[in-house]
Amino acid sequence: MRDVLVTQSESSVAASLITGGDRTGLAATTAHFPVDPVDPVGPVGPVGPVDPSSTASGSEPLLAVTSLLRAALMECAPPAATRRIFAHPCFALACVDAYEDLTAFVVKDPAQQGSWNVTLTGSTSYKAILHYRLASALISMANADPHGADGFESYALLVSNRGKLLSGAEIHPRCTIGKRFVLDHGWGTVIGETSVLGDDCYLLGGVTLGAAGMAGNPSVRRHPTLGNRVQVGAFARVFGNILIGDDVFIGTHCCVTQTIPANSVVTLRSENQVVRAATAGCRA
Repeated sequence: MRDVLVTQSESSVAASLITGGDRTGLAATTAHFPVDPVDPVGPVGPVGPVDPSSTASGSEPLLAVTSLLRAALMECAPPAATRRIFAHPCFALACVDAYEDLTAFVVKDPAQQGSWNVTLTGSTSYKAILHYRLASALISMANADPHGADGFESYALLVSNRGKLLSGAEIHPRCTIGKRFVLDHGWGTVIGETSVLGDDCYLLGGVTLGAAGMAGNPSVRRHPTLGNRVQVGAFARVFGNILIGDDVFIGTHCCVTQTIPANSVVTLRSENQVVRAATAGCRA
């Protein structure tokens, strides 16, 4: 499987997609951005602008993100379908959402060295989010077009699986994730189908947002809802149709099964380790 950065030939296509044509729904997504009058393609995210020294143009990272989304889709859908998807407003929205995620990565994670190029080329966790944005857009297309639903749904699952293979994180394409999402060291993270995450959430590796049951779960809301600016530490588990309020901090290795009010801190107070002598012939 191959990822490519933006090329000269694709730059004009991506710029046309984002700045021209049918902008239905796109204006609502970008309305809260202050726009550079010199570079109308390059919005500045609310978490702060990308370091000017890391890019020659505000539009360059957006075009690079668009190129990566195009490359992922071309590996998972036939040419006729890709052309139709590239022209769809949902694809343009996915590009803008993924760009906002990229900006959040660069600003919030010091390991990215303030460089969007480092994130695009080296962060497998960002690849998980990139593929989620594309797969989620395909699900939206399937919901809006009953006649082509099966095809869009199949492409969404293929894109989602591609992201899982590249990143080690499993994000269901039907879950809902808000703006500027950061998944840091995301290997082993699982986000279930009916999970809902608000804006500016930050998750670490090994996190599970899952259902309270195992086999035989009903096809209803069964995964947690996280508010805005929720942070979840490594290997924490949040189970069931519960609400985690805004600005909650969940520490590492916690297991949460009840609703948590806003502005709370959840930590593991103690973890008992039992040591006992092994008997002859039994080490269980």
